Amino acid sequence: MRRIVSAVALLAVLPLAACSAKPASPAAPAVTVTRTVPASVPPTSTPPTAGPTPTSAAPTTVPKTVPPATPRPHLTNASAVVSQYYQDITDHDYAAAWALGGSHIAGTTYDRWVAGFATTQNITLGTISAFGASRVHAVLYATQTDGTLKTYAGDYTVADGILVGASIHQTS
Repeated sequence: MRRIVSAVALLAVLPLAACSAKPASPAAPAVTVTRTVPASVPPTSTPPTAGPTPTSAAPTTVPKTVPPATPRPHLTNASAVVSQYYQDITDHDYAAAWALGGSHIAGTTYDRWVAGFATTQNITLGTISAFGASRVHAVLYATQTDGTLKTYAGDYTVADGILVGASIHQTS
């Protein structure tokens, strides 16, 4: 019986022995590394961290973000793709418009396509009507550098956020 009492007393004292007379320091927050990866890139593993960093000795940690592979988010709405395409042309960002599908609908080389906008000051979209998830009809107004206005109408097909087809004609 004496052994049982000694064992019970020992078990009761062990948790108290873990405590010391020193005041407990606050637990350091865990370090979190956040990584944003575009859907088209396979995920990679993130190496484990060495452990929590004391808050008093280390500066604030900012999550690390990997930039997307493309300069802008992937557009999935067909109307948004057509709008962005003409905004890129208005901004004279021909490389972005070409990458957004100009290469599929130009019917010519990049240099000739860019030269075709030499007298275009800006392009304003009038009406945009969506037909399903991938087809859009749009009316656009192209103001020329001499102040004249040309009006166009067209049907556009979008797949995976890229213009893949278009039928555009000048109406005035």
